[in-house]
Amino acid sequence: MAGPTLPPTLSRRRPHPSGDEQATTNLRLGDMDNTPALSVAECKVLLDQLASRQGARPTSQSDVYVKTREYVDVFARFKDPKTVTQVDAITAGLLNRGLGHYERAQLATLCCDTPDEARTLIPSLETKLSDDELQDILNDITNLRDL
Repeated sequence: MAGPTLPPTLSRRRPHPSGDEQATTNLRLGDMDNTPALSVAECKVLLDQLASRQGARPTSQSDVYVKTREYVDVFARFKDPKTVTQVDAITAGLLNRGLGHYERAQLATLCCDTPDEARTLIPSLETKLSDDELQDILNDITNLRDL
């Protein structure tokens, strides 16, 4: 007994990853290597601004939009846009010191307490900043988190 025949797929297949992406001590993000990245708090600020432009209730909300809003509302460490701007200013200076956009966004999102914790969660920081430099940055971010 044969089952129903399915129509042919109409979507294109996604290309296979190139295999050169890795977030270890040697950070390689493939095509996304030099692409700016947002922290969760920055994403929350952008989505809040988008929602305020569209009014209290946007007429069409996709599933992805709603789930993203829920995610950033729960996981954003910084809720105030002024604080997010201050964290961005602290971490933006790191781009001139050899850190990438991904690492900057991860530092702003994870809010680590110690250089060891930061290096464990973001292994590519291993050789880019000294313990003292990293601790100073983490302290600055932590001070803003406690506001």
